[in-house]
Amino acid sequence: MAAETSTFDFDVVVVGGGPAGLVVASRLSEDPALDVLVLEAGQDLPQLPENLAQAVLTPAANSQLHKTPVDWDLKTIPQTNLKGRELSFPQGKMLGGSSGLNGLSFTTSAQAVVDGWAALGNPGWEWPSFSQSLAETYTVAKAPSSIATQSASQGPLKLTYADDYVSGWTKVWADTIESLGFPGAQDVLTGQAAGGLMLPDTVDPALGIRSYAANAYLTPEIRGRTNLTVLTGVEVKKVILRKPEDGDGDAVATGVEFTDLATGATKTATARRQVVLSGGTFGSPKILELSGIGDARRLGADTVVVDLPGVGENLQNHPMTMVSFEVVDTSPPTGDSFVRAAIRQDQEVLGPVLKQYIEHRTGIFASSGVTSAAQLPLPGLATPAGQKELESLLGDAGAPPSDPFAVAHEAFVRSVLSSPSEASGYYIFAPAYAGFNPDGTNALPPLDGSEDNYITVACILAHPLSRGSVHVVGAGDDQKLVIDPRYFSHPLDLEVMARHVQFIEQGLAATEPLARCLKVNGKRAIGAPSAGAFKDLEVVKEFLRDRAVSAHHFTGTCSMLPHEMGGVVDPQLRVYGTANLHVCDASVIPLTPRTNPQATVYGVAEHGAKLIRSSLGARAA
Repeated sequence: MAAETSTFDFDVVVVGGGPAGLVVASRLSEDPALDVLVLEAGQDLPQLPENLAQAVLTPAANSQLHKTPVDWDLKTIPQTNLKGRELSFPQGKMLGGSSGLNGLSFTTSAQAVVDGWAALGNPGWEWPSFSQSLAETYTVAKAPSSIATQSASQGPLKLTYADDYVSGWTKVWADTIESLGFPGAQDVLTGQAAGGLMLPDTVDPALGIRSYAANAYLTPEIRGRTNLTVLTGVEVKKVILRKPEDGDGDAVATGVEFTDLATGATKTATARRQVVLSGGTFGSPKILELSGIGDARRLGADTVVVDLPGVGENLQNHPMTMVSFEVVDTSPPTGDSFVRAAIRQDQEVLGPVLKQYIEHRTGIFASSGVTSAAQLPLPGLATPAGQKELESLLGDAGAPPSDPFAVAHEAFVRSVLSSPSEASGYYIFAPAYAGFNPDGTNALPPLDGSEDNYITVACILAHPLSRGSVHVVGAGDDQKLVIDPRYFSHPLDLEVMARHVQFIEQGLAATEPLARCLKVNGKRAIGAPSAGAFKDLEVVKEFLRDRAVSAHHFTGTCSMLPHEMGGVVDPQLRVYGTANLHVCDASVIPLTPRTNPQATVYGVAEHGAKLIRSSLGARAA
């Protein structure tokens, strides 16, 4: 792999060195006849300052990367239904993209969601086919025997499960979910049913470091390929498009224009055969619009090359909130004392833990600390009263028939809400205090001198109907990206999420054995209502308006949909109106996964790489 080159003439140019881009580049360069170039705005690990490089590799240190040079540090515009709050969120700016700073959880998408993609008009994306591509992304490197025997996958990413699911908080959580009538601890890689889940981290247990796109899909052997070039510190400004002379037919991508961020020089890379955009949910629509592909009414007649109104639309994301509970002294240990010690930089506590990690690559620093979750249906659905309430909620919502995707999207979410086996809420368990500030940044625990201990349950609305947009506005120095998720703009979202958050207090926390671990009328998170307040659903809704934030799970802005439904790419991921321009990343996902999309993005990239290689007519490796 060449680090530098003076010749920018390649068969395929891949824009973006995040998880999707590196999967595509790695797979396409398996064919020695294809010369592949990757262009990435961020830096490779050896180019980073030592403290940032260590934080990338250390599993428990991802929050130290937020608002640093490896984070694009994005922000929404004020959200009307969240009392005008602007929400910030991290996005990876490094080789490896967000796979280098995310929370490590590897949670596969539900079969119903993937089959929903196919049902929208995307043949070849059905679950049997997609799940095979997904399985090619990972290897289960460490797991309890009940999991290790279930997965024969041998992909580049290394997955690590917790050592113990039969004691401590993991058992309390699993037993509580079982008391509610669901399976308590399913393997998230294979479990499709509603119930509890065991979560793996993307961690290589042999080294105790993060396993991510830059070290899994760009191994030393792959980096040594003479037909693969990766340039970092360069930002692509636009795709160079050639329209047929007669003005009829598809535009041809002949290359890209990029800026060397160190020198400010503008350069051009020629693509003899294809350009693949893997800039992510925000980067790919931005580049398309800057290239003249988008809504002609927005871009203007003098700028537009391909009129494609769906570019930047259909932005989907999970609203998220957290509920913390103070625990009794006899409960299993939590991580609060360690968190307080880390804030104080107490070396008596941190020293031995850090020594354990450095010498043995084990301990607190070697994992995310999040090992358990649950995917659950709408609370109360099994009762006649719950069914009646659901019918009332669904009766109040209805998409206009003039918007065919909105109709299909709503029909899908209705099917999920009506099913006792499909999850509309996703719950993540953490044995410590955790929370967000109103602006979406991580909140510190109470620093009042107390030694209180907590558990936290995060709640994610699994299938939001609210959809937003991301667009480029302005020009020159005034140019910016306007991100508007439009949270809770669909009335059903607030109703459904409020019921799931209410269930955390009124259901989960009131069910044994979790109930006996929590202090009666104990403390809650800073800014949260007092114990018992969530009995009133209106209090929960107000809490969400005040405190709900953005999960870091954005998808959909270059959706794989039929053109007439607002699609940007076809089932082969080719941009409509172009001959050889593809998009392959989270932006093509038309229905967002029920939770963290990391695994789904890797699966989309593996699946997309096959399609792109097929369109090139390249021979398999």
